[in-house]
Amino acid sequence: IPFGDAITILGREITLYLANPDVGILIILALGTLGAYGGMLGGWSSGNKYGYTGGLRAAAIIISYELSMAFAVICVVMLSGSLSLVDIVLAQSGMWNIVLAPVAFIIFIISGLAELNRTPFDMPEAEAELCCGYNVEYSSMKFALFFFGEYTHLFVFGCLVTTLFLGGWHGPFLPGVVWFFIKTLLVVFFCIWQRATFPRLRYDQVMKLEWKFLMPLAIVNILVTALVMAVF
Repeated sequence: IPFGDAITILGREITLYLANPDVGILIILALGTLGAYGGMLGGWSSGNKYGYTGGLRAAAIIISYELSMAFAVICVVMLSGSLSLVDIVLAQSGMWNIVLAPVAFIIFIISGLAELNRTPFDMPEAEAELCCGYNVEYSSMKFALFFFGEYTHLFVFGCLVTTLFLGGWHGPFLPGVVWFFIKTLLVVFFCIWQRATFPRLRYDQVMKLEWKFLMPLAIVNILVTALVMAVF
């Protein structure tokens, strides 16, 4: 993920990203889906029925909401004309994608909260019915590593939202790197803040929201975006 524009140090240009593959966004989406295996295998290997149920819920939610998230990303790719994360940021130098594609932004945020197991989609860790879910039998460093991975995923999600919709490192007065991390921290703050705002949904409501509302809305949004781009 590019967190800043190229800088010059001692006459040498240094890029603030490790690599710029032409299919960068596809790599990010593919790696994000691997999180389903962690929760599912963690719940299964614990030998606890509550942990196993939580792991299956985590896998089902990630696989389901990954589809609507991918459709939201398609709108960004259509507007930017590239799958490269650097090119997507450069395409937002004039106007950010949150203005050009607000529906895709909302779909992406909701899908991301579901994949992160954040409230109101934290069904894999529902304390009231699953006793903390797939990590119920883990303690010490194993328990800490589960939460370390969860909050690392949250930070990466904030970086991805900043890159795709909030203009990346673009911003006035301050250096690009500073702007990037300010936007990322605001996204992370929102994801944590809304935990105390919304009640937890039932499992059937979580799946119904995806397959009956978000998925059709994401498909219609792609068609509308393509139509607007063709006309204007």
